[in-house]
Amino acid sequence: MSATLEPTPSDALVIRLAGTLDLATCEQVTEAVQAVLPVFRPGALILDLDQVTLLDSAGIGALVGCWKLAAGAGCALRLRNPRPLAYAQLELTGLLDVFAVS
Repeated sequence: MSATLEPTPSDALVIRLAGTLDLATCEQVTEAVQAVLPVFRPGALILDLDQVTLLDSAGIGALVGCWKLAAGAGCALRLRNPRPLAYAQLELTGLLDVFAVS
């Protein structure tokens, strides 16, 4: 799993994730979010999932944890570009209503 930071012209910040988001890597995503929130204080944090090849239940749990971290920091968390299987998993779990997915 890799996480690349992408500043945007607005007050949003993008973290582009690549690889598998599963039990072995979910902590890396949480740590990335924990690291950027206090430093950049974005109004919105966007997790780009375009290059995430696998999303399991631990990965979904990490996304929910990241959403909670962002909300606690007064930041909106959005997901962008989930692949069809990841989108279906988010839909099945009812999390499309929690995350603003684009």
